[in-house]
Amino acid sequence: MDLDEITTIIYQPKNDHEPGFIYLMEAEGYHGLIPGCYLRRCKIGLSRNPEARLDNFHRNQPPCNVKILKTIYVEDMADVEGELHQQFSQCNVELIKSQEWFDFNPVQFLMVNWEFEKRSLYVFSLSELPIKLIIFSMIGVLAMGAIAGTQLGFSHQPESQPLLQDAKHKIKN
Repeated sequence: MDLDEITTIIYQPKNDHEPGFIYLMEAEGYHGLIPGCYLRRCKIGLSRNPEARLDNFHRNQPPCNVKILKTIYVEDMADVEGELHQQFSQCNVELIKSQEWFDFNPVQFLMVNWEFEKRSLYVFSLSELPIKLIIFSMIGVLAMGAIAGTQLGFSHQPESQPLLQDAKHKIKN
């Protein structure tokens, strides 16, 4: 094994254009006389493991409490994070080491939460479609059958029972 092969095994560059999480973190109590009342300092980032990212953040960052407000699972972390950063670029806080922090007023905070909700909708893959299609089709057919049966007046009793009762009644009389 030569040095290039060892380097390839040891160093594998991260590909952020793959499935993972987008998170919204908040630095609690960062702004104002009544902290968090008007401006909220938030970070929009990506991670394969948001909880581990938060732990790492606490060990290496400023002495303020930071909490995760939202996480969403997406198919392409880098694309979604880039879209959100671009959409809220007017709120970006210019820091030396990070471009991922934003100051949101109440309306902007509602907007960023709405954008997270909009992107968090569950979209099933094509591989899941056949089983779901079969199950929902069967439920639909059963429901339609039940509705059609009640509308057409079908009953669960066989027709022979009323005839037998009429015959027994005639024999007694």
